[in-house]
Order: sequence, then C-alpha cells, then structure tokens
Amino acid sequence: MHKKYLRYITLTSLCLLVGLSYFFTADNEETAVETKKEENMQTVIFKDETDTLIPVSVDIGNENEQENNYRGIIEMMKSSDYETLGLYPIFDKQLEINTLIIENDQLTFDFTNHLNVQNDQEALDICEALSYVFCNDEIQKVNIQIDGQTVSSLENSTVPLSCITSQLGINNFESSTSDLYKTSSVIVYNEKEIAGQTYYVPVTTRIDDLESSLDTKVSLLLDNFDYTTKITTDQQCSLSDGILSVYLSSTILDDSETISPVLYQRLEKSLLSLPDVYQVDIYIDGQLIENSEEVSSIIDNKIQL
Repeated sequence: MHKKYLRYITLTSLCLLVGLSYFFTADNEETAVETKKEENMQTVIFKDETDTLIPVSVDIGNENEQENNYRGIIEMMKSSDYETLGLYPIFDKQLEINTLIIENDQLTFDFTNHLNVQNDQEALDICEALSYVFCNDEIQKVNIQIDGQTVSSLENSTVPLSCITSQLGINNFESSTSDLYKTSSVIVYNEKEIAGQTYYVPVTTRIDDLESSLDTKVSLLLDNFDYTTKITTDQQCSLSDGILSVYLSSTILDDSETISPVLYQRLEKSLLSLPDVYQVDIYIDGQLIENSEEVSSIIDNKIQL
C-alpha cells in the first residue's frame, strides 16, 4: 500500500515538474522572441490634404536588409493606414515592383504599369519622393522602368524621370524642366500642423547656379526659414573639410537667452542639405553652440499606429 502511494506521489511530482518546466520554457521563449523583435524604422513619404509631401519615420516591419527595406518602403507608401492622421498614400495600391537592381551608385525600379499621374505636379511628387527616400551617400540616381521598358516620363506628364537624383530636393512646387536642371536646391525644414500633430516638413528653394556662392545659399535658406523673427548672419560663413561654420545674430535667442533644441535641429538639418556639408557648427555672438542630441532625433517625424 505504501509503495502504491509512494509511486502515485512520485508520478504526480514528475508531472508537476514537467508541467512547470514547459510553462517556464514557453514563457522564456516568448520573452526571448519579444526581446529579439526590433523596430525597423525607415523614412517614407506621404501626402497631406494640400498635397504637401510629408516625410515620416515608421516601422516597416521587414527584415532589415537593403532590398527588403526598399520593397517595404514602397509598400508603406501605398498604405492607407495613416489616413486618420491626415497622411495619404503617394502610390496606387495596385503598384508592384517587378524587380529592383542596385548597381554602382544607381538604383533601378521595374514597376508594374500603375504609376498613375494626372499632371506634371503629380509626376514631380513621385520623383521627389523617390529621390528623398532613396538617394543618399550610396545611391545618387534612381531609374524607372515599366514592365521591363525604360521610360523617359510618365503618361500625362512631361517631367523627365532623369531628374530623380540626389540634387532634386522635395516640395519644389515647381515642375519646369529648366528650373530643375539649371538651379541648385536648398532645403529648409519648417513646421506644419496636420490633424493636430506638428510635423517637420522639408521645403526646397532653388537658386540659380550662377549665384551659388556659399553665403548666398545660406542667406536664401535663412530667408525661407519660418521663425518668429528674421534669422540673419553677422559675418561671412566658411566651409572647410566639410564643416560649415555659420555665425548667427543673437536675435535668434529666446527670452531666456537660449536657443531651443528643436530650432537648433531644424537649422542644423536644413544647413546639412547644402552641397559638400557634412557637419554644421552654429555660432551666436561668436560662441559655438553645443547641441547634446543628434540631428533628426527630434525632427524625424516618428509615428506609430
């Protein structure tokens, strides 16, 4: 009898041990999966109700590899999931990528025949979106094919697709071919409120290449900068080894004699859009202003559903 009970107790204990082991193993595995899941934040472009292009940073959820990222970015720009935030897709939901090729410093998309536009401005919007998202230090030009055939422009448009380069800019609001090819772009990051949320929106101003001195470009950039007071320089700018030094008037300071981190980063990211500029040093009253946060840490428009 005692042996019977002993056997029963032993079996019961073993079952409990197995059950607890399974429970903790499953729980640990679930925790490990949750821990391993990382965000894959990428910049994509949407439109607001006024057709302004809005770059936002979202988790595209794909494996973080270059080709998968590129495909995921295009898919996201077809999405209507963010319409409740006032952000609308730039691409037709039927658009698909047949193939994509990365060769040297160029990226070629072969799309299905669903790059639909009604006019030059809509075509320019697509060109700007592709340029802003994909052109960087590695990719200098984006080429477009439709079902295997190279096309020079989209149907219903005269905008040349050859303009999709790192020099195109975004929100040009000017689709003239001569303006795109005979001028340089200067990008200013201004604020815009959409559905109660503040976004930082890049707007391109173009300057004649014949008047493209460094001080001229910086002055034009500051002239188009939205701020409560006019932002001016009090001495000439300089560019050495990719470091742009800009000397601003103290009128930029607020009542506490400081500059806000958001304003600093808007200025920094705008000035980084200038050619051959890789670092920006901002001086006010001759004093170098230190910023503790990396550029874009505030103004990358990170959103989540």
